[in-house]
Amino acid sequence: MTTSPPRLQRASGQCRVAFDRRDGVTRLGDLFQRDPCRVLFPHPEPGEPPQAVLLTTSGGVTGGDSLDMAIEVGPGATALATTQAAEKIYRAAHGSEHCAIDVAVRVADGASLDWLPQETIVFEGAQLKRRTVAEVEPGGSLLACEMVVLGRAASGERFTRGLLLDSWSVRRPGRLVWTDTLRVEGETPAGAGFGVANALATVIGVWDAPQPQAERARALLEAAEGVRAGVTVVNGVMVARLLGEATAVRAATIRFLTEFRGRRLPRVWHV
Repeated sequence: MTTSPPRLQRASGQCRVAFDRRDGVTRLGDLFQRDPCRVLFPHPEPGEPPQAVLLTTSGGVTGGDSLDMAIEVGPGATALATTQAAEKIYRAAHGSEHCAIDVAVRVADGASLDWLPQETIVFEGAQLKRRTVAEVEPGGSLLACEMVVLGRAASGERFTRGLLLDSWSVRRPGRLVWTDTLRVEGETPAGAGFGVANALATVIGVWDAPQPQAERARALLEAAEGVRAGVTVVNGVMVARLLGEATAVRAATIRFLTEFRGRRLPRVWHV
């Protein structure tokens, strides 16, 4: 007689936060959340736009879990969204079951969104498939950053087995203007440009006139210390990369975003 392995509990979280402009002020327009996804709304610094801080109450994500997040900014509104802490992707229990994270971002005409989540740490043996799709209308602007760390270097862990499939797409009305996918399966690909690096930050910017912003970003990244960095413009989308050791990449990303935006990152980044 054979017995099947016990079925493990899985998380299926969802959240949607939307901001609208009413009476000349950006306000919360809609909110939906389902465990383990939650959204907090801390008081922003004076002069700062409203903030949404996304978090997972489970303390991390593991094989079989799925998270579905949506951030929308209506016409003329301005908002910032981030995460409470680094997202931890734990080892898949059976070594083959992946977790899924889907992020949908929509920025309307005349709206502005900074989507600046903290880093995602992919543990040894984890299986993550993440997809982020951003839709930006003419007159809208988006600054977004994603940083991924492969393995827990502070604990002496290297990423030698597992899967990271991380895809980004940017759409402008009626067309796909940029898409990019990072796939790491097993050992971190030294031959694909990583070398000894275990962290990668990608910053994208979408504006109607991206070239001046890209020149500013290039000047800032030329002074980046401890990382390899570069910036380009593809089909009207600014794409910047910072590659290196996790601590150095985080520090360089914080410096770059702070100087590029002309103001500090949200308080949760500095806790």
